[in-house]
Amino acid sequence: MKTRFLLVAVLFVFSTISAYSNVLLPLVPSDAYLIVNFDFAAIIAQPEIKALVDTQIETSPNDLVNFYKRAGIEPARDIRNVMLFLDSNERPCVLVNGTFSAKKISELIQTDKELSAGFEIATIDGLQGVKNKLNANGNMIFINETTMAFGAEDALKQVSQLSSGKVKNISNNKAFAHMMERVNTNARLWGAIVTTPNWQSRVEIPVAGLQNMKSAFFSVDYDKEFTMDFTGLVEKKAELPEFADAMINLLAAFRGWTASVPEMTELLKSAKVEDNQENLARIYIAVPAEQFKNSMIKLSEKANKKN
Repeated sequence: MKTRFLLVAVLFVFSTISAYSNVLLPLVPSDAYLIVNFDFAAIIAQPEIKALVDTQIETSPNDLVNFYKRAGIEPARDIRNVMLFLDSNERPCVLVNGTFSAKKISELIQTDKELSAGFEIATIDGLQGVKNKLNANGNMIFINETTMAFGAEDALKQVSQLSSGKVKNISNNKAFAHMMERVNTNARLWGAIVTTPNWQSRVEIPVAGLQNMKSAFFSVDYDKEFTMDFTGLVEKKAELPEFADAMINLLAAFRGWTASVPEMTELLKSAKVEDNQENLARIYIAVPAEQFKNSMIKLSEKANKKN
């Protein structure tokens, strides 16, 4: 029950974060099939969301969270934009844009006994970085004084090559470029997916019919209304009816999954499935901003009680 509550809470926390810009896209490889982008700085304008996130950070045993604290990095103050991606080899990477001091972090790692026990200064493909001795996926490199990347060493080497223009970035992927034309990058959160030829063998398809999806995009906005849009596209018109039914079943399954969280149940009442009778179907949610805000306050209060 607690795990389900936290997962649902995290999903909707990310759904409230404003989108920023595409400044990090040149650091995404051309074979990436998933990109999610959000502006972390927007949290400080939403106290009820910040309270929920702060609770999770304070209680997390994650070594990178501890690193942030000891290095004097305050996420709400120093982190502006965050973009994560998965490449064709399933390698995750997180790109962070903000205000950091590579020199200060390096000095801390060399002088702080606790930090030096878990991290060490290193050069990764020509860029100054930090290796995590305890977590192979928790390394980082400094692209410049405003941008860092986190991930496995191989993924960071690729980002380094992208930063110097040695390899092609996502703008060279025609399928993804076509998808980005449809994505509302001015929304508070946005993302896009281009399925790979063997994606069905790597992903557990929750409902029949979703295998027809060739690409998808999603966006979230939060102004006078809280809106969330997840749109999937099929290759052939004949595949759309089955895909639209699959989206209806997916929404029903998600409603059942969140049934134990009344605040989410209330928000999902307005969700609906639409299609254009050609090549796409979408799940769309729109509720008054005040209703969404009240739901987040209640979730934050529950999280604090559980901790």
